[in-house]
Amino acid sequence: MRDTIEAVAARTLDHDFRIWGFGEGMALLGLLRAGARYDRPQWIDTVADLTAPALGRQVQPTDHLIPVEVLVELHRLRPAIRVDAAITRFVAAVWQDGAPLPLHRPDLPDLGDTVWVDCMHTDGPGLLLAGHPDAATAAMTLACDRLQDATGLFSHSYNTGPARADGVHWGRGQGWALHGLVPLTTADPAHHPLRERTSHLLDALARYETDGRWRTIVDDPAAPFEHSVSALVAAGIQHGLLTRMVDPAWRALADRSLRAAVNALDGHGGLPVSAATPAGPPDIYLHRTTGVFPWGQGPLLLALLDAAATDSPR
Repeated sequence: MRDTIEAVAARTLDHDFRIWGFGEGMALLGLLRAGARYDRPQWIDTVADLTAPALGRQVQPTDHLIPVEVLVELHRLRPAIRVDAAITRFVAAVWQDGAPLPLHRPDLPDLGDTVWVDCMHTDGPGLLLAGHPDAATAAMTLACDRLQDATGLFSHSYNTGPARADGVHWGRGQGWALHGLVPLTTADPAHHPLRERTSHLLDALARYETDGRWRTIVDDPAAPFEHSVSALVAAGIQHGLLTRMVDPAWRALADRSLRAAVNALDGHGGLPVSAATPAGPPDIYLHRTTGVFPWGQGPLLLALLDAAATDSPR
């Protein structure tokens, strides 16, 4: 497994990172953890160099995408690197006056009233790590109320104008939701209000699974398979197992998901996944180009590292 991890990490380093972009945090976190585990200080140095320009106090429209877990881990590995200002910017971008701010891009005229499921993977976990557990729970609860329907699946987006979700169960979006929910149930897993939400999502994912794979729209049998969902589900469940949030009965699903993602590798450490996908009508999801992107590499790295730590058979 170490050879696979190193190949995936090396391919991840080839990406031209934006700071900050959707899914990039998972890739950076995977590089930090892999670098620490396998004595690759150059990988940690690369993450430090990439993030350095974004660690100041200047407010940016993308501050809601600051991956707090990356900054916490980076500071742990390199204590001289100060990350407090960037974490403060993140909190201000997603929480004000005792309430969550789900509308993260009011500066964009066409998207100023849109809530995205993508943001779940940074909002809740980031607030939790920043020391605001109640705020994190409130933010995730609001996101679930708006985006999760009776099927247990999440819509890609919600428009606050007509107060309506788009009803498109985007595959990768289910992974973003899972990563937002899992860390929030660890403090009190028996009674946490989000535990039922997570269970409903996992039940729904199990219904639409095909040998550890899911489609770009999970409940559309005509949609193509999307490997990033396998990586995200594997990583989400693995994290939940390690923190005892997820019932051990889900381990088999994590194993199948990870196996499917590894089997999809291109032979050079790259996981082919669909390109960045805007919310829209179903046709948008069915004909995306594919490539190697952080939202595939990052969760795969994290899932592989957690699997190696537990030495689970694959």
